[in-house]
Amino acid sequence: MSVQAIILMFVVVLCSNTFCNAYALTKSEVSSATTAIQSAFVSTHNAEESGGNVSGLVRQLNDAIQLVQKAEDENSSNPLQAAADIQAAVQEAHNIVTESKSIKSIGTVTQEILYIRSIASAITIIVAAVLIYIFGGRVFRKIWLRMYGNFVVKPSHG
Repeated sequence: MSVQAIILMFVVVLCSNTFCNAYALTKSEVSSATTAIQSAFVSTHNAEESGGNVSGLVRQLNDAIQLVQKAEDENSSNPLQAAADIQAAVQEAHNIVTESKSIKSIGTVTQEILYIRSIASAITIIVAAVLIYIFGGRVFRKIWLRMYGNFVVKPSHG
C-alpha cells in the first residue's frame, strides 16, 4: 500500500468517527427528553384528577416513551435518526402538556356541572317528599272518592 492510500484511509476513519460522534446522543439530551416526558406525565395526571378524559394523552405519552427507547437503541447504529427521534419525543411531550391544560379545564367544568346536577336532584327529591307529606293524604282521599265513591258497601249480615 502506498503512503497516500494509508493517509486517505486514516482521513476517512477520522472523519467518520468525528461525524458519528458529532451527532451521537448525549446523556443530557436523553435526560432532557425524559424530563419533558415526566412533565407531560404530571400534566396528564393532573388533567385526570380534574375529571378529564386523558386516554388520548396516555397514547401520546406512550408514543413519546417509545421514541426515546428507540432513540437509545439506534444511537450507535444511526445517530441522526436517534437525534430526530429524541426531538420528536420532546415535541410530543410539549404537545401533551399543552393539550392537558385544555382537557383539565374541560374536566373541571364537567365536575362542576355534575356537582350542580347532584345538588339539584337532591333538592327536587326533598321538595317532592315534603309536598307528598303535606298534601298526600288529601290527594289520596280525593282520588279514592272519585274512583270508588259510587260503590255501595252492603253488609253481609242483613
